[in-house]
Amino acid sequence: MLIQRLLPIVALTFGIAFAAQAADTTVRVISDRTPSHLEPLFEYYRTLTGVEIESAFVDKGLIARLQSRPTEADLIITKTADILEEAKQQRLLRPFDSSTIAAELPARFRDADDAYITLSYRPRVIFASKERVEPDSIETYADLTDPEWRGRICIRSGYHNYNLSLLSQMAEDQGLPAARAFIMGLHANLARRPKGNDRAQVRAIYEGECDLSLGNSYYMPIMLANPEQRAWGKATYLIFPNQESGGSYIMRGGAALTTANRNVPAATQLLEFLVSNAGQEFIVNTTFEYPVRDDVEMLDSLRALGNRQEGIEGGRFKANFIPLDAIAAHRDAIVTILDEVDFDSDR
Repeated sequence: MLIQRLLPIVALTFGIAFAAQAADTTVRVISDRTPSHLEPLFEYYRTLTGVEIESAFVDKGLIARLQSRPTEADLIITKTADILEEAKQQRLLRPFDSSTIAAELPARFRDADDAYITLSYRPRVIFASKERVEPDSIETYADLTDPEWRGRICIRSGYHNYNLSLLSQMAEDQGLPAARAFIMGLHANLARRPKGNDRAQVRAIYEGECDLSLGNSYYMPIMLANPEQRAWGKATYLIFPNQESGGSYIMRGGAALTTANRNVPAATQLLEFLVSNAGQEFIVNTTFEYPVRDDVEMLDSLRALGNRQEGIEGGRFKANFIPLDAIAAHRDAIVTILDEVDFDSDR
């Protein structure tokens, strides 16, 4: 339905000439995103332009793959844009040259050197039990370190990219000592050894093993749309932390050109499409993330987020967009602290 609705609009936007020009090209894409998020988008793009997209999906080790095969793909799409900064520093990316992206994408979603872009974003939020956690009893990430929550918090591995990004953002925003204190306090309040994914933590809240967890916002609408997981989502509510200060920390999905010189024009055109209105609407509808364009309508499921939190209306929240290069600079220090605390150890 989404393809049928958007196709005529985008055909007018990109023009018949573009489709004819690109019809005999192929763009190679490598990604660590869920295939079901991107494959319909790629098929839609092929229908629109005639461009074939050869995709390779890797669950882990995207940068290592790019290091070993730097020209395997023309374009890289990742669920965690932090690693694109790492790729940039290792000279694995080609800066894009696009007046379209410069004109249509806000500066906070573009690398200063045009090495990569942000495609969508989601805050790392707090999931709380509706039965056992009173609304407004937690307002900040730091509140999770309060002794009141001893033995009541679940979390996935501290070394997962999502948590490394969160902690690195905190180190840049508040200083490394504050990040260290948070890690130690959070570890002291864990109900169990860190394990599983973000949804597994919400399931643990539903089952009474813990009362709070950290996770990405998009997991709430994903769970509510899944009959087998709906009860987990309904047992919890979502808190956007730090709304009275700098705002919630953000996880960003991103894209960049690789150093391959085989098909730069067609790869750049695909990059431009991903930030177009139609591309953004498609991404938002499949990932439940927030768009990088203000003129793209938010989903109803996003508008419902934070409806138990004072000051949050229509899912709109205050976001803290820490620069990705600053996040990358703290990553090694955060890993060292996690090692010192033995964060993923058995309780």
